Amino acid sequence: MTRLICAALFFLLFAGAAARAADDNLKLETQLILGSNDPQPDSKPVAKDIEKKLKRLPLKWGSYFVVSSQKFSLAKNATNYMTLGGSEMIVKNLGGEKVELTMIDRGKITQSLKKGQTLVTNVRDPNSFVVLRQAD
Repeated sequence: MTRLICAALFFLLFAGAAARAADDNLKLETQLILGSNDPQPDSKPVAKDIEKKLKRLPLKWGSYFVVSSQKFSLAKNATNYMTLGGSEMIVKNLGGEKVELTMIDRGKITQSLKKGQTLVTNVRDPNSFVVLRQAD
């Protein structure tokens, strides 16, 4: 009976540790967004929640379109290097739903990134932005 209880406790501890390790992984999405006042018939509009957030910013465009996007998963303290819109960037998972975005030519942004929150920064093209958020 003692072995059974020990085995059950070991299983519960292992399952808890595995769940915490899975919680440290962030599923993220970066999107290169183009702002425009002109129709872009061949472009995909941004999701409504992102459009709503962009329209709250002091930007001069009425419409926003997805130029490209990347989804990736990052373990705690891991980094992902990418290029979007001609700008090189590094995303690092700091743990606890906190990320660090380093724009190679512009500097670092460190921000909590809970579900539903977005990080928006400009790139070299003045009409373009990078949006970073947790992927669904």
